[in-house]
Amino acid sequence: MPRLADAAIEVIEEHPSSTAFSKPVLMLDEDRAKVERAQAATSLATQWAIIDGRDVVHQATVRYVFRDVLATPFGFFTTHEGFARSGPVRYAEVMSARIERRPSGFFAASPITQQYFGHWIRDGLIGSYLKRPHEDLYFPSDPAWSHAREYVDLLGVERLQADYVVFDEMSYCRDVGQNAGRAARLERLQARVQGLFGDVGVPGAFIRRGRTGVARVLLNEDEVVRALSARGFAIVDSTDPLEHILRSVSGTPVTVAMEGSHWNHLFLASRRDALHVTINPADRFNNIFADFIDHTPGQLATTVAVREGDGYRVDVANLLRLIDLHEEGKNGRRT
Repeated sequence: MPRLADAAIEVIEEHPSSTAFSKPVLMLDEDRAKVERAQAATSLATQWAIIDGRDVVHQATVRYVFRDVLATPFGFFTTHEGFARSGPVRYAEVMSARIERRPSGFFAASPITQQYFGHWIRDGLIGSYLKRPHEDLYFPSDPAWSHAREYVDLLGVERLQADYVVFDEMSYCRDVGQNAGRAARLERLQARVQGLFGDVGVPGAFIRRGRTGVARVLLNEDEVVRALSARGFAIVDSTDPLEHILRSVSGTPVTVAMEGSHWNHLFLASRRDALHVTINPADRFNNIFADFIDHTPGQLATTVAVREGDGYRVDVANLLRLIDLHEEGKNGRRT
């Protein structure tokens, strides 16, 4: 596999690595007993370490500068090598496409931002702040992701429209660790989103997943909605227009969502010290959001939904208990 450093004309450490303690995730013992297996690409051992709290080494953010680069939606290519690759090279499309030429650019995409909308937000939008003033932003998104286009419009992100661009010089950052620099950029993005609509005064928010994305259908979603609506929670749908979602939940102190990319809308719009309750499928348990919440005053909590036929069912009483336990803990800390 080609190395970025070997092809680059310059390598710059933007932010150093750091080690920090990841705070525990709030979880009921009876929910822990329901977990069957972890999501692919992780393990139960890793997930239990996240739940219990552990030291995490956050990798450095490193900038690589290249000359004579072709930027595409499936990676970028120097004279001899390809990097940040996602999917096959679409040769026929490249040969027939209009190709722009620019003197300087920043490539904000990565393989994972091209595959998963949630990472397009958490990695791509946050990473776009690394663009230098003289650089044009190259930041593609899947055409099917309407919310990506809406984020670009709402936040006023100035990105190139062309799918294929040749840059005389282009930089790309390896930005996977939640170091202090990335934490500051995350806070900047949150402040930008929350600044759009202020605090709308709702006590909590729940986003319906429905049947979008990878199948994680919550069979008793309506029961969850009734229970949270009774507490005054705002209820939005993952298919709603982005502005409606953010305007409805902005400034909320509690978020509830099935594990998945749509949670990011609630996270960005919520208070910095919010409680974030994720409903985790028992057979694909994952707490990827823990590292992001660690760099805020907020708290991650999780409850478990068990497989039932072609969907999942969550214990609503346990979900409400998690919210109440967190509130009791806050009141206890005040006294």
